[in-house]
Amino acid sequence: MHIIDSGSLNDSEQQLISKVLSSYGFTSNWKAQRGKGGMNNSTFMVEIDEECYVLRQYETHNDQMKIAFEHEVLSALSRSEFELHVPAPVSLPDDKHATFLAVQDRSSGRSKIVTLFHYREGHNPVWNTPEQLRGLGRAAGMLSSVMARLPISLAPVYPPYYQIQEAYPLCSPEKLLQLCTSPPDTLMACADDLQKLKVVLPDLFNTLRGMELLPHQLVHGDLNASNVLADSQDIICAILDFEFATWDLRVMELAVPMSDLLTMDKEQAWMWEALEGMIQGFRQQVNLEPEELNVIPALILLRSLDVVMHFISRLFEGTDGPEVAVQQIRKLRDRIDWMKGNEERLRKLLI
Repeated sequence: MHIIDSGSLNDSEQQLISKVLSSYGFTSNWKAQRGKGGMNNSTFMVEIDEECYVLRQYETHNDQMKIAFEHEVLSALSRSEFELHVPAPVSLPDDKHATFLAVQDRSSGRSKIVTLFHYREGHNPVWNTPEQLRGLGRAAGMLSSVMARLPISLAPVYPPYYQIQEAYPLCSPEKLLQLCTSPPDTLMACADDLQKLKVVLPDLFNTLRGMELLPHQLVHGDLNASNVLADSQDIICAILDFEFATWDLRVMELAVPMSDLLTMDKEQAWMWEALEGMIQGFRQQVNLEPEELNVIPALILLRSLDVVMHFISRLFEGTDGPEVAVQQIRKLRDRIDWMKGNEERLRKLLI
């Protein structure tokens, strides 16, 4: 782990960390620094008596039901035969079943949910070789196989990907099509992309009909390089960030990393080798039905569409500036263009 230096923390952050650590029963001196975090939370690396932890303040997912479900999944995985590491929340001293708490955010005045995890050694992989993507596919398949049998008592909060019309009230399919027709000033930088999406989105929404008939199970739903850790040999050793875990299509666990792979700036030969390796790595662990393989092209686009609707919603909420949504809109347009020219070859690969 990198040497921790608390010098970059502001007063509000130091007070937050001190309050949280006190609630968890830590009274020793501590050091902390901001972690990379993600778009949906704030993260701090904390060291106490030479022991390392990760403190997370939930931002987008600041909902007790969502976090309780995530933590129940993590608890069940820790008791399962799953071979890779997953985040391990620290229990609060007064209640061993409680793994998060609400604190007052001084900067906003809002209550934020905070949790403390044991630190996992590793690094986010950089995809240098196609063979690494076979490893990601294998890890996704291993996780899928175990998640299919996890005993979970709580109901998931997030709907399946294909029920996208229920997921984003601020950016419903109707609202998105309206934006494509008449882009607001904040999205004028991608007006041409939106015009192209207007033509293809109705067909994409139509392909989601009947998805409820395919095999379902508990899925992670967001597997990519930022949510896995690799060891010193670049072998995946841990899967992180189960915030979006829900009951969904089994095959979505493969479609999500396939979709994210298409954003990489790689030569076509490299991409096809990586796609083939990822598919084979996953299918070594999970026996997919022909009907599931058939919908993967649509699900690859659905993943990208979901990200677009997510960040447009964050734009409307004032959480993000327009540049994030613009970037994701362009990525969706690029994936649609890629699929038009490569779907036939992709389907042969899936067979």
